[in-house]
Amino acid sequence: MIISDGTILELIRVGTMEITPFDETKLTPNGYDFSIENPVVIESKKGLQLETKEYVRLPSFIMAQMLLRSSYSRRGLIGSFGFVDAGFIGKIRFYVFNSSDEPIEISNQKGVFQMIFMSLDKPALKEYSERSGHYQFQGIQNK
Repeated sequence: MIISDGTILELIRVGTMEITPFDETKLTPNGYDFSIENPVVIESKKGLQLETKEYVRLPSFIMAQMLLRSSYSRRGLIGSFGFVDAGFIGKIRFYVFNSSDEPIEISNQKGVFQMIFMSLDKPALKEYSERSGHYQFQGIQNK
C-alpha cells in the first residue's frame, strides 16, 4: 500500500523514518520530492549521474519507488530509477539522460524525482544491509 503524506509526516516525527534535510513543502499527497545539491545543465543527447541533496533512512517495513517529475520528462529528460529497499540508508544516486535537442537545467530549488513510499505486508526478515547492502550509505553522510 502506498502511504500518504500524513503517514510520512508521522513516521518522520517519531523518528521511524528519516529524510534530512526535510522540507515539508516538498511533501506530496503520496510521496516526497527529492532534489540535488547544486543546479546542473545537461547538454543535448548527454547523460549524467546525480545524487540527492537529501539523506534517507527507511525502516524495515517501508520500501520506495522513484519517479521522475513530469516537469522534467515533458522536456525530454529520461531517468533510470529503481526501487529503494526496506532498510536503505544514504543518499540516492541516479542517472538522467537528455533526449531533447536543447540543454536542460536541473534546478536545486525543486524536486527532480518523487519518491513514493510503500508499506510491506510485514517487516522484512532481512533488511537491505543484510541482503547485499552494496549501495548502503552511498553519498556524503549527514550523521
